[in-house]
Amino acid sequence: MSKTLVGVAALAAFIAYCFHRGASASGTKAEVKDDLRRWEGEGGNVPAVATPVPQAPYRAPGSDARH
Repeated sequence: MSKTLVGVAALAAFIAYCFHRGASASGTKAEVKDDLRRWEGEGGNVPAVATPVPQAPYRAPGSDARH
């Protein structure tokens, strides 16, 4: 009887721990989303200069050179 009671208590403690960690993770996720939304609203991740566009490699007309 006591081994069963200890097992049930351990299982209950594990489940309570999992719920506690899940609630903590949800709170942290909400904070990160708020910070990201505020950062994007302030113009975050917008380059100050134009992003260069890669150019096609130059090949002379009639050239069979391969890169």
